[in-house]
Amino acid sequence: MNNYIIFFVILFIFISNVIQSFIPHWTRRTENFGVSIPEHLYERADFKQMRKNYTIVLNVANFIAFLVFVLLLKSLSETAVIAGIFIYLFAFIAFGFLYYLRFHFKMKQVKQTEDWFKDKEEVVIIDTKFSEEKLVHSSGWFLVPLLIVVLTVMYTMSVYDDIPNEIPIHTSFSGEVTYDEKSIKTLLILPSIQLFLIVVFIFVNFVIKHSKQQVSAQNPEVSKKQNILFRRRWSLYNIITAIMMTLMMSYSQFTFIYPALKTYEDFVTFGVLGAMFVGMIVLTIFTGQGGSRIKVDGNRETTRVERDDDKYWKLGQFYFNKNDPSIFVEKRFGIGWTNNWAHPISWILLIVIIALPLIIIFLLM
Repeated sequence: MNNYIIFFVILFIFISNVIQSFIPHWTRRTENFGVSIPEHLYERADFKQMRKNYTIVLNVANFIAFLVFVLLLKSLSETAVIAGIFIYLFAFIAFGFLYYLRFHFKMKQVKQTEDWFKDKEEVVIIDTKFSEEKLVHSSGWFLVPLLIVVLTVMYTMSVYDDIPNEIPIHTSFSGEVTYDEKSIKTLLILPSIQLFLIVVFIFVNFVIKHSKQQVSAQNPEVSKKQNILFRRRWSLYNIITAIMMTLMMSYSQFTFIYPALKTYEDFVTFGVLGAMFVGMIVLTIFTGQGGSRIKVDGNRETTRVERDDDKYWKLGQFYFNKNDPSIFVEKRFGIGWTNNWAHPISWILLIVIIALPLIIIFLLM
């Protein structure tokens, strides 16, 4: 791996941080910086200015950090570059969260002072037939990446004797390739990771389908249609991503068999990752959280609002509700889903997700 690749790795991080700065503009219109608000207040001038300030400050900070890191790049060792990438990423996330808290607490103060929910009927809209809707694309589509893995393993084993005795397993930033002795275990590392990722993608499809429904009290029919489209779009993206990731890793597997393919591996990898990244950006911009940016006609009910459940959202981002049987809920600040951290299964799932790949790597070492 060379400096060209290093630059693109950092560029991906830079772009992802830019995306983070626009999160307040993509959340549901019933929240602002993790605080629930009546939907008609979303476009209020001071709230719009908060979102604008957040985006400007984070973009400026990200650009300065990115520029400094690129200027230092030539003088850093490979170890320092790797450490720097992680420091840059996590430092920006921490900075973004701390700056978010400034607006979160300001919003809580404004809400308490103005008492928006006074004389409003707080309701929870539950559509008992919501789960009967076609919320996601069939998990049967994951048979496609599974078939790719099976065919990759079968072909690898069929030409096992023709594979060089030394196979490339790591390329440093300087371009130095590290080799390992050919064995069944080393040749099964990538397919094992592929299978693990397919399981993760299937699980994500399950989460998309079974996460708690959130229907606006002011626009129930519109909100329902938006939410269905939101889930279906992300489900489709999830399936396409699974297929693309599997194909990309199968290409890497074939570089063991045909070393000449190694020349193009970086272009394949970053081409696939780039396509996934662009797809995610486009989907986020045109869909929004819960489908909030999807245009759907409907009437607004102004005499009632959604039940105020701010007390269950710690710092506006972490959901803790022992009385809620739901395990998965929509994020308040961001795109996608998060866990109900008061539910024991959430912690069990977290442990499994962390432990399982470590166990796979340990068994194949």
